[in-house]
Amino acid sequence: MNREYDTKFRLMTYNIGGGRRDFGSVLSAVIEVVREVSPDILVVQEATDFQDANGAWQRDDLTQIAQAGGFGNNYHFKPTLSMREHIDVRKTLFVDAIFNDWQDWRQGYAIFSHLEFVRLSDPSQPGEPRNVPLYRMPLYQGNRDTEPRYALLARIKKEPIHPFIVGVHFTTLVGERKKAGGPWSLPGKAKEAQDLRVEQAKRLVDLLEKHVLEAEEVVFLLGDFNAEPSEPCISVLENEGFVRLAPPEEPGYTHPRIRKLIDHIFVYPGNRLVDYTCRIINTPTAQEASDHLPVIADVRVI
Repeated sequence: MNREYDTKFRLMTYNIGGGRRDFGSVLSAVIEVVREVSPDILVVQEATDFQDANGAWQRDDLTQIAQAGGFGNNYHFKPTLSMREHIDVRKTLFVDAIFNDWQDWRQGYAIFSHLEFVRLSDPSQPGEPRNVPLYRMPLYQGNRDTEPRYALLARIKKEPIHPFIVGVHFTTLVGERKKAGGPWSLPGKAKEAQDLRVEQAKRLVDLLEKHVLEAEEVVFLLGDFNAEPSEPCISVLENEGFVRLAPPEEPGYTHPRIRKLIDHIFVYPGNRLVDYTCRIINTPTAQEASDHLPVIADVRVI
């Protein structure tokens, strides 16, 4: 193996809750957290925007986050849920949007990078991330149980490894777990939710198997897995060679109401060695910013 290089990355995964107070998050605090961490690669979940009555896309959240992190225009937002495609009158936001004359509202993932995005097949050519469905119900019914789930797949220009970046947000079901100080979970819901996450993990492996994993490419996998470290979907990934980057303070938490670690960073090292440090950002600003705490990892690929 060629050990004549030493490539370092700071990775960050962050569920920002839409950057909206009615989603339980505060955009200004999110921006401050990103500015303080200054990651090389940032993957966010639950990013949102909307199209007003005049057809203009509003909310420059992603632009502000990009500026705070020094990414410039090197980021991509890919929707997973939209009012135009998934409208359901049981979702209050969609009803409010109609009577505010919004033409559309979107929620999805975004990847920010200090490094250029390249084609998945040819890192010598510029490219952009692809959004690949992992789970879609026949009909969205206005709740998180039926939300579609995707893998946001990108590749970045970094000699000599050109790593792949994958962002995910796995399913969680209403009533699957007991929240701190709240009611008990609904019977059977925990098993149902875990089975769905296992299926999504397996589909992710199927997506990457031939062109990425078997080729022993480096992969950084980041996201809100809605799964504790001991869950079966985490084992699915680890059994395929993904290394979960564990913060030293485990057992810790990334969702204060659940008090468990459910946001994770993985590395698939291929035939390379990986050294890392990992931690959860649990500052007063981060506690205000979102209902999820971000996870960062400083990774060295050898």
